[in-house]
Amino acid sequence: MATKNSLTKALKKEGLRFTNQRQAVWDEIKSNDDHRDAEEIYSALRSNNLNVSRATVYRTIDVLVKNRLVRKMD
Repeated sequence: MATKNSLTKALKKEGLRFTNQRQAVWDEIKSNDDHRDAEEIYSALRSNNLNVSRATVYRTIDVLVKNRLVRKMD
């Protein structure tokens, strides 16, 4: 499984800063092997009282897919 360092490298490659919100998205994705869509990940983060925007969830997922840390399923 990819590590925090993988997230940091992917963000740097895309010209983005590492933030606690992006780390929270990454941690939420890694916490579960089930396929979940962005809205489910967003809802899980919000239910844990984490202040993460939908845009951050979607952008982080796009970066992770682009850098092959996660896969999109249709």
